[in-house]
Amino acid sequence: MTVYNGMPYLQQSVQAIQAQTYTNWELIIVDDYSTDTTRDWLSQLNDNRIFTFRTNQKGRGFALNTGLEKCKGTYIAINDADDVSVPDRLSKQVNYLQLHPEIALLGSNFVKVFSDSKQEVSHKPSDNGSLRLQLAEQSCIQHSTVMLRTNALKQINGYNTSIQFMFDRDMYIRLAHLYSIANMPDVLVSINRHQQQYFVSTYKGLQRLGYQLKFAWKAIYLLDLPFLLYGKLTLRLVYGFLLRTLRNIVNQSPIQRHSN
Repeated sequence: MTVYNGMPYLQQSVQAIQAQTYTNWELIIVDDYSTDTTRDWLSQLNDNRIFTFRTNQKGRGFALNTGLEKCKGTYIAINDADDVSVPDRLSKQVNYLQLHPEIALLGSNFVKVFSDSKQEVSHKPSDNGSLRLQLAEQSCIQHSTVMLRTNALKQINGYNTSIQFMFDRDMYIRLAHLYSIANMPDVLVSINRHQQQYFVSTYKGLQRLGYQLKFAWKAIYLLDLPFLLYGKLTLRLVYGFLLRTLRNIVNQSPIQRHSN
């Protein structure tokens, strides 16, 4: 678990790990130099299964790799600091990986929580072939649902610190180049969506489009997907970007504001 200014969500995320039915775990929390009350709250934790570390605000990729270096288990589960795992998440994923030694990365379905009254349940593909194809288009595995084989993640040298965004998708593509990947159909995590999320609010517009096109090409190249797919995805992404831009212009126009 990496965290930067994680309050008030951090508390429920940690408590959900403490409540897991699978008990043979350790929780590595890397605080990337939070400036809110995160550090104070972490210092009050009284659980010998939880280990906290603090970095000098070097970014998400560095914080993720710091956590990887500290992990000693056969498997690594990712849990973002504002998301909540269901009580049997770890148990189900460990059992699955033990039964499927060919799978190096395992995600699951999830519920995306926007508010108490607005929630969406995901329906992600589960098989290796479908996921590899979708990696050219999107991050089809939610980062907070991921459990990986530690040796596989270390084999690809962890997360890529030379990029600033989409650390998860980059890692999925590089891992899928060497191993099979999968999603469990079970809903194992609640994903909180809120205004404080750094990457959602920071990387938008042309910058986000550039990253999407970059990783579309990387997936097509490394996963031996049809090269014609890149043209199709490029047109779709550019069309979607232009449509959103026009919609925003219309919504912000004086006529529209006056009519409202």
